[in-house]
Amino acid sequence: MIRSLAALLPLAVAAVASAQQPPSAGPYQQGREALRAGHYEQAAELLRSAAAGPNPPPDTLFLEARALLNSNHLPEAEQTARQSLATSPGDARALYLLGYVLFREGSPKDSLATYTRAAALRTPTAEDLHTVALDYVLLDSYPDARRWLDRALAMDPRNAQTLYDLGRVDMHDGDFNAARRHFEASLALNPQAPRTLDNLGLTFEALNRPADAIASYTRAIAAQQGSPHPSEQPLLNLGALLTTENRAADAIDPLRSSVRIAPTCARCHEELARALAAAGQLPPALEQLREAVALDPQNPRLHFQLGQLCRRSGLNAEADAELKRSSALYGTKSSTPNP
Repeated sequence: MIRSLAALLPLAVAAVASAQQPPSAGPYQQGREALRAGHYEQAAELLRSAAAGPNPPPDTLFLEARALLNSNHLPEAEQTARQSLATSPGDARALYLLGYVLFREGSPKDSLATYTRAAALRTPTAEDLHTVALDYVLLDSYPDARRWLDRALAMDPRNAQTLYDLGRVDMHDGDFNAARRHFEASLALNPQAPRTLDNLGLTFEALNRPADAIASYTRAIAAQQGSPHPSEQPLLNLGALLTTENRAADAIDPLRSSVRIAPTCARCHEELARALAAAGQLPPALEQLREAVALDPQNPRLHFQLGQLCRRSGLNAEADAELKRSSALYGTKSSTPNP
């Protein structure tokens, strides 16, 4: 009997030690570590498994909702955040998370109502106020958006994204000098931000500073080199401005690049057609403008431009049909739209 107990003692000690170990090998801790490491899909699966198990830690659903949000599973993130709130109604973190998810889902009124509830439980951060401001942008309420962006910036004056969004609000309000100042302040913090450089270029155009606009667009294009998802916008804006500045030959390459990036962008094809036509290359210009019309068939301006280009190319029957279609879309046959 003594020998039997002695033989069993190591097993008992091992069992007790196992029971006393932290749940580092369990799905909850693994999920937390995956979330911290940015492996969001894996984190969501592990935390879902932990939530379904016995006695999950109280923040399991909250962390799962965060993982789902970061992996862009927005409906699932909303559902899980609501489940988290059902078990912990006073959890401000879960309310703020739900407010952000609702913003991302394009439900600004519900998002704002949720942020209001959350603010009663915990003072919002600058990031929270930033999202509140963007909710107001979605609601087309720009004075409110500016008010909350100003408060967010007061709390975090070195936030490049808040400065960028203030610049966008300035542009909406037509205050292009203020927009320039905000974009330049944002770029001082994040010099290689393509969107900010592109919008600064638009601001320079509005201020009738084409050379500065061209330089800003060129910097934006360089800044997104190597990006897996480059934007066509700086290429499009650069090409359109170069054509306007009677540099159509220089505009063609960036506009071709914009079409390669965004082949379904009607305006990219339109501006490429305009540059090609200005450079005297009428057949490829016709091809591009026909593609623009196919992508945006209800746009009377495109039909009008195509009609004019057909007339220049000697295609009178097609020109008449396109100009007639343009007039019908404008709502009057006597309309003479600007090309």
